[in-house]
Amino acid sequence: MFLAWRLSEFRALEELDVFDLRLLAAIQAKGDMTQAELSEIVHLSPTQCARRLQRLRADGFVRDIVAILDPERLGINIIAHTLVGLRNHDDETGKAFRAFVDAADEVVECWSQTGDADYLLKIMVKDLGELASLIERLITAVGGFASLRSFVALKAIKRTTTVPIRA
Repeated sequence: MFLAWRLSEFRALEELDVFDLRLLAAIQAKGDMTQAELSEIVHLSPTQCARRLQRLRADGFVRDIVAILDPERLGINIIAHTLVGLRNHDDETGKAFRAFVDAADEVVECWSQTGDADYLLKIMVKDLGELASLIERLITAVGGFASLRSFVALKAIKRTTTVPIRA
């Protein structure tokens, strides 16, 4: 089954031509471009760009087109990466953890991972007090942690939402 999925994924990627890749790169860089602007970048007519973009969305290559907000302008001054190791790996603990993560707007990313910790959370809050409060709520809601370590980011060296595309 895994092999069949990988083969279908490979076939889907083979169906993308250089114009599709240019289109994906362009909207990824600036999602609010007009069809005329896209047409100039991709070197296709606006109608062809619109049709291709519609197909790429329908085929799942484009999940969403969003605005990226500036956290500092909104008073979000702390970005923390928190490693979470659960003591228990039963259904009840997993459901409680996922429910907390889903409900906490401050948790902007959650990754299940290999290594010393089970999960990596990216947390965005206004100040250290909010971070402490969030962690206390997490401990209360889930309990049973083997480890929980937070690392506060000092400065962004590279921050991007782009997926590497080679046309």
